[in-house]
Amino acid sequence: MRGNRFAPWLAGCGVVAVVGINSRATQVGAPCERSVQEKAIRSDVQTGDTRLTVDLVARIRVEGPSGSARVVEWSERLGSDAVWQVLTNVTIGAEARVVVDLEVGPGTRYYRARETPAGFVWIWQGSFVMGSPASEPNRGSDEVQHTVALTQGFWFSDHETTQAEYEEVTGINPSYFRGAQLPVQLVDWYDAREYCSKLTEKEAASGRLSAGWEYRLPTEAEWEYAARAGTGGAFAGSLDAMGWYANTSGDTTHGVRTKQANGWGLYDMAGNVAEWCLDWHAVYPAGPITDPMGGSLGSFRIVRGGNWVSGTDGCRSASRGVSLPGNRSIGIGFRPVIGLVR
Repeated sequence: MRGNRFAPWLAGCGVVAVVGINSRATQVGAPCERSVQEKAIRSDVQTGDTRLTVDLVARIRVEGPSGSARVVEWSERLGSDAVWQVLTNVTIGAEARVVVDLEVGPGTRYYRARETPAGFVWIWQGSFVMGSPASEPNRGSDEVQHTVALTQGFWFSDHETTQAEYEEVTGINPSYFRGAQLPVQLVDWYDAREYCSKLTEKEAASGRLSAGWEYRLPTEAEWEYAARAGTGGAFAGSLDAMGWYANTSGDTTHGVRTKQANGWGLYDMAGNVAEWCLDWHAVYPAGPITDPMGGSLGSFRIVRGGNWVSGTDGCRSASRGVSLPGNRSIGIGFRPVIGLVR
């Protein structure tokens, strides 16, 4: 992007490798790109019982407006057939962010930075306690607490899919309450999956989606991890401030992003419309689990977050809703994530 620069650096005692930097002019608004060509990657020398190993790596400096986020990607070639892989995601502070690529091998590797997907927030991998304690009021019996580790970060839509967004991709708007910025309703699980599939095709064809990534529904674990935003209580903050639910909605849905976001910048994670998740409903495991995907088979899909007529119990971070996957309800919508292909 304009204003971003990449600068590979070589540091060490003596020259053990040669780095060629080739600049490529970019069009206004196109990603900023640089290439690094490795002539030698590792140099070893041993004298007596002392061995010195010097590795050459790409050190990438990313600059831009403070507080802005960028995706850093790499490819082995340029052009229309280039396949771009995500290296990492960075949020730029008062000073530039430095990224080191430890996986560079012989040959040429190109780097670029681009703006994050509009309307999405990067969620870093991590672990959390999923479910609710026995002492939590109005908890469900299926909310057994267990530790979940998520090993891959993902992009999470900061808002529920709007009617305008849904109609742009599918050509239809099935909603009961009508309004371009209101969340879409009356979509079943299959409709939500189809929307994500079409969006994946569209964004991949435009070159805006990196190889190996897709738009999809979040897993139930991803959803709760994002909804909690590092908190451990029944709610991620003040429910009245954050959610359109029975006490605040006036018996209707409301425009997205009109309530307070949670600590990770996500809106309407409680109330407005409930949201489809990828998983079949299943009993939680008794112990720790990594990257859960729910049941392999089932009758009901997970819906999360409660809606505009839900009470406080249905808007809790741990509350689990279910619905037949073919059910089109005025109380259910969805939001996509951008994650690694599953």
